[in-house]
Amino acid sequence: MKKILLSGCIFLVGCTGQKPATDYNLGFSVSADLEAGFATPPSYAEAGAFWMWLEGNISKEGILSDLTEMKRVGINNPTVFDASVCPGTTYGTLTERPAAGPVFMSPEWRELFVYTCRVADSLDMDISLNICSGWNSGGAWVTPEHAAKKIVWSEIVVDGPKQISEQLPLPKGLLTDERTGKPFYELVAVLALKLAANSDSVQPLENFHLKAVHSIGIPATNNGLGYDWASLLKEEPSRENDRHACLKEVIDITDKTDAEGHLSWDAPEGRYLIMRFVYTGTGIRVSSHSPGGGGLVIDYLKREAMKMYYDRTVKPVLNELKSAGVKNPKYLFEDSWELNAVNWTEGFEQYFKKVHGYDLLPYLPAIAGRVIESREASNRFLYDFRRAIGDLIWENHYKYVKELARNDGLGYHPESGGPHPAPIDALKNEGINDIPMGEFWLRSNTHRVTPDRRFYVKQPASAAHIYGRRFVAAEGLTSIGPHWEEDFAYMKPTLDRAYCEGLNHLVICTFSHSPKEAGKPGTEFFAGTHFNPNTTWWKQAPAFLAWSNRVSFMLSQGLFIGDVCYYYGDNVPNQVPMKHVNADLGEGYDYDVCNTEVILDRMSVRDGKIILPDGMSYHALVLPKHKGVSPEAAKKIKSMKKAGATIIDLHTGENTRDALLKKGVIPDFIYESRKPNALIDYIHRRTDSVEIYYVVNRNEQPEYLRVSFRVEGRMPELWHPETGAINEYPVYQTAAGRTTLPLFLEPFGSVFVVFRKPQAAAHYESISFDGKNLFPELPQDTFDTQPFVFQKDGKHLPLLAGNWTLSSYEGKTQTFDAGIETIPVDAAWEVRFDTAWGGPEKIRFDKLVLWNEHPDDGIRYYSGTAEYATVFRLRAEQRRDKRVYLDLGELYNLAEVHVNGQPAGVWWQPPFSQDITDLLKDGENTLQIQVVNLWPNRLIGDQFLPEEKRFTKTNIKKFRKEHPLRPSGLAGPVTIRIF
Repeated sequence: MKKILLSGCIFLVGCTGQKPATDYNLGFSVSADLEAGFATPPSYAEAGAFWMWLEGNISKEGILSDLTEMKRVGINNPTVFDASVCPGTTYGTLTERPAAGPVFMSPEWRELFVYTCRVADSLDMDISLNICSGWNSGGAWVTPEHAAKKIVWSEIVVDGPKQISEQLPLPKGLLTDERTGKPFYELVAVLALKLAANSDSVQPLENFHLKAVHSIGIPATNNGLGYDWASLLKEEPSRENDRHACLKEVIDITDKTDAEGHLSWDAPEGRYLIMRFVYTGTGIRVSSHSPGGGGLVIDYLKREAMKMYYDRTVKPVLNELKSAGVKNPKYLFEDSWELNAVNWTEGFEQYFKKVHGYDLLPYLPAIAGRVIESREASNRFLYDFRRAIGDLIWENHYKYVKELARNDGLGYHPESGGPHPAPIDALKNEGINDIPMGEFWLRSNTHRVTPDRRFYVKQPASAAHIYGRRFVAAEGLTSIGPHWEEDFAYMKPTLDRAYCEGLNHLVICTFSHSPKEAGKPGTEFFAGTHFNPNTTWWKQAPAFLAWSNRVSFMLSQGLFIGDVCYYYGDNVPNQVPMKHVNADLGEGYDYDVCNTEVILDRMSVRDGKIILPDGMSYHALVLPKHKGVSPEAAKKIKSMKKAGATIIDLHTGENTRDALLKKGVIPDFIYESRKPNALIDYIHRRTDSVEIYYVVNRNEQPEYLRVSFRVEGRMPELWHPETGAINEYPVYQTAAGRTTLPLFLEPFGSVFVVFRKPQAAAHYESISFDGKNLFPELPQDTFDTQPFVFQKDGKHLPLLAGNWTLSSYEGKTQTFDAGIETIPVDAAWEVRFDTAWGGPEKIRFDKLVLWNEHPDDGIRYYSGTAEYATVFRLRAEQRRDKRVYLDLGELYNLAEVHVNGQPAGVWWQPPFSQDITDLLKDGENTLQIQVVNLWPNRLIGDQFLPEEKRFTKTNIKKFRKEHPLRPSGLAGPVTIRIF
């Protein structure tokens, strides 16, 4: 057990360290024109999606339609994901199982997949292939020999000296081989422990069921950060002679036991515990598979099992694709770990001795909670035991699949780091990926309610940064419970939080294929946000995805900026929790998490900074509070410190923030607000010539802030991803290496603050309103609406009526009075509904009213799009040299606006107010507003109708008559505001 104790240190993790080829990098190329890429994001910035082939029910017509629609809206990297709809009761939702299509990887299925790849080639899209039906990898062709395994044991007590002739009992929990109906097991060892005199009073090893990976029910932390991985390193107090047996008195009597388990042994004097260890299958089966795709899950520790599986599933279709001359797929994929606990495979004993240098057999009783030699020795063995399991999974599954994929010219981006507890070293696994991948979940009241159960992005982000990968992918907007209840505004806060954790490649969960005959909303998966052409807002989806893709584009430029790298250790299991404010670091700094392999193979020191080969650098390496480190890591850390690196040992009480400040490293981002519960997040990336900050309001409240960035000598610009607009922002101050400016963020608002141009000679350093300073001081007024903006040309536009004073860098002062004219749009509205969904063809609204409050059932229960039309008048003198805003007031859920027949965009995020100046004319102006709500109201209304008269059709049976209707439509007031 070659481990030494060193306060505050940790252990080993690994990967190839190889920089991926461009071919496996979503086609990324350095942007020659940042503005052009922001306006129209390139394909590498576009979203991916889990494209669910539910029950294998897919057709060529459906494939062509789905891919064409994905390409149209801005989805470029779909993952073909054969699965079941998951029938049965799921969080109160009953799903019906539709008709099945071809069995996964049957000749008919493969023919459809080849066609899929042909179509994707023609559309210049990148296809990923989930290599099983559902998850995890397995199927009907997986025999117990190749299935996931565990070690189990039976026990008897005998007294010597005497000749023992006993039939040893079989352990419980053996897998039944479906081929023979007999239990499947293979002998590992039979051991005789000479029990200590006090053994009956010796307590089992604490948490041995977790430490020996019989369970992965890791306890939660008390700090809201998910699982307490360090609990497995807890040192148990040990008294003298606190053991069940001495190591030298554990006798291997395997050769005294025949194949049927009959023991013939001449036992010496003493009391002996006879333990019969065998391995068997866990019985874990593929989850959520389509018909014919089920079976046992493969042994992730066994290379031969993966080779068998690859040759049985992936290889045949790849051969057919090669013969057809098709370029796709570009990637292979595997979903998140849901195998529960696995802790054995054939040859495990030999592998353990090879990597740890000692024989595990005498320590095997520790797997059953027995204390061998001492608690310290037993716990250290179990530590090595878990390490070996994690390394085998890395080497014989994830690393090996990548080798197989690479041999076939493919990339690989599995969710290899969990996020469920697993006997893995997550960063080591994620480091294998061409695109490290995690997941994050949408807010929900039914499943994964707390943030620590929803966000698993900091882990793949750290892996990407420390292993030199460009992209951080995550299955996102996943949920269980809601169905068609999410609009874009509801999705945005969750996405923004994931972006601030490091996401830059969204993989939407899910885009389900739904055949035409399934009706609308159609066939859906039991989980995920439903994101396909059957949603009510699909026509407007390009606007939302343009926002998301712009954010992804900007956050894929340059390198991530983090000041600190936290070392998370060598323990298995080990995973990185969500991004949070570390107590020792505080706000204003960002960080990555690293492992032993990166420390050993990729870290060096230059000018006091810790640097990595791909350009990443950190001001400090922080060692954790728990103990334990490999000798190799301890030596490297010592040498780095000697070379000038800042090494912070939390176990000794050192404070990271104090160490950074002492080193002269000031916070990267600071914000100030008058609201005590303000919560502003950020992420920072840097190219050779541009500083890119993404600043996010995490609360549903407006914020007027004073923000400060660790940049000096450059002018700030605001880049708005919702619209693609870029505005100079000529109000700021620079001093002591920082640029400070005022910033207003709407509820859940976000914006890029970009520094790329030299500091302007003429800019404002002070703004006052009605005698109150708004900048550089932070005013007492917290402002519920934006007080001012700067237009594209940098011209100040006040949005509050009153006296304004602006003072420039040169000391010049401008003072002027600003007025606002508000004009109600109070003419009658002509509203057209779609009669195919039960609404009236045309109706007059003299007064705006929400649909769900209307007396007409066709309107009250309506779901879809309705077009509002009216007119308003503006005199030439009213709008001369003015800016004109349209404010829609209260609106559910989004709107597509046209003024005088010209598009004013899709308005999907409140407040629904935008500048329409350039679309106006003198005199009469026409206004059309296409308002879109969600599916629940029509689904509820259909419950009052006979089945043959219902408008909707779906396998999801959630909504009942008693469900409340959702607010829908336009309530206003609609107004014109002239500034």
